[in-house]
Amino acid sequence: MTQFIRTASAWILMIALVVVVIAANSVYTIHTLDELAAVESRIFTTNKVIDSINSLHVAVLRTESGQRGFLLSDDPAYLEDYEKTLNEVNQLMARVEENAIKSDYDEQGQRIEKLVRIAKQKLNELIETVELAREDKHRKALDIFNSRVGLDLYDQFESLFIEIAQEERNLQAQHVRALVKLRVDSANNLIISAATTGLLIIGVFFLLRLNIRETINHRRELEHHNMVLESRVEDRTVELKVYSEELARSNRELEDFAFVASHDLQEPLRKIRAFGNRLSTGYQDVLDERGQDFLARMLNAAERMSMLISDLLAFSRVTTRGKDFTDTNLAEIVSAVLDDLEIPIEETKAGISIDALPTMKADPSQMNQLFLNLFSNALKFRLPDISPQITLQCVKVDEDESQHLHLLSGLDWVKLTLQDNGIGFEQTFAEKIFAPFQRLHGRSEYKGTGIGLAVCRRIVERHNGVINAYSEPGKGARFEIYLPLDGQPFDNARQQGVIQDAE
Repeated sequence: MTQFIRTASAWILMIALVVVVIAANSVYTIHTLDELAAVESRIFTTNKVIDSINSLHVAVLRTESGQRGFLLSDDPAYLEDYEKTLNEVNQLMARVEENAIKSDYDEQGQRIEKLVRIAKQKLNELIETVELAREDKHRKALDIFNSRVGLDLYDQFESLFIEIAQEERNLQAQHVRALVKLRVDSANNLIISAATTGLLIIGVFFLLRLNIRETINHRRELEHHNMVLESRVEDRTVELKVYSEELARSNRELEDFAFVASHDLQEPLRKIRAFGNRLSTGYQDVLDERGQDFLARMLNAAERMSMLISDLLAFSRVTTRGKDFTDTNLAEIVSAVLDDLEIPIEETKAGISIDALPTMKADPSQMNQLFLNLFSNALKFRLPDISPQITLQCVKVDEDESQHLHLLSGLDWVKLTLQDNGIGFEQTFAEKIFAPFQRLHGRSEYKGTGIGLAVCRRIVERHNGVINAYSEPGKGARFEIYLPLDGQPFDNARQQGVIQDAE
């Protein structure tokens, strides 16, 4: 009895250590993801600030060039570009002011506000001289033109512009250093996970040897387990050595490190689940009720961790494993998705209405994943005893709406609206649902890891699109997706957009 109690206590301790290790790895992985998202957001903000002030700087130069040409030559042709730029400058200033609000650096925000104020003063001075010249008051206009008022305003504007741009580049350098630090932390986490996994394997090995001494009748079976375990330990040691050598030579970006870390975490989880299942089936008589409860919880936690890692891989692969864009028929994609969901559609007696859908440049596999996640959620989060009613509408976005939404110019846009009659949610959570691992309901109510909509947003953003959610509790949810028909992957499209703004 004493030996039995000692063995049971040892197993309970080992199970507790396994739970602690899994929980620690989960917390660290989620923390790394949160920091990654925060750094990506900061880098994106600094890029937007630099792009917007560059555009404003070019607009001021173009306006002043038109004014000078008109005053010096009295040729109205110079005013065409001048007036065109004035029509766009208010939107440029609005973008700059919006970026000033989003900036996480208060002093930089004050500089940007001052830059906009000086730009308005400079533009007012340009407008004043042009209007005087139009009213045949050339002398008065030239007096203002020849004074140092406009030159002083431009000197202030350019000096402040250079200061803001330099500060933003300094912020970008800080964010790059943060990315490097995350890379090092990810590598350290992988090493720690490998070390803890090895210790857990060794602990399981010694516990098995204790069980061999307790029962002679199961000696052969335990010796077989011992040989299998030793073989797996050796295989795992070789694998860890290979992984360590590969990591020492690799120089990938942070998302590649997230992929490697997630992939490696699957192996110890599979072993934990395998050994846990063996304990559950082969040692029920050895474990008391409390030990069996701990074992069940461990297996449940390992299963959830495996799902989290799989979803994490899907999340990171959106950008790292994305395919080239090809002509993609959305109608065929949605039809294939509905075929995959045929069983839950029949079980819930769901009614589905689909508009005519266009053909667009896209990644077909990611479009399939996008609509699969959205339709699956619409079927899952339904009201009790009410058949789901799902509609997918498609309309073309006009130029005014495209500019209002700050969509990438020069592309043809469509708006896809997916509406359901499910349980809905509070509108205050409209952004939270797109964050990784964020759930509005408990796992007991609705299964899932809370990363499906985060994958949807990342897919849409890779296609240079926008996705928003609108809902009320008990009144269903509406997802609005803006996608370009002739787009490119996010990096290429963004670079071309910067070149067009500079021109």
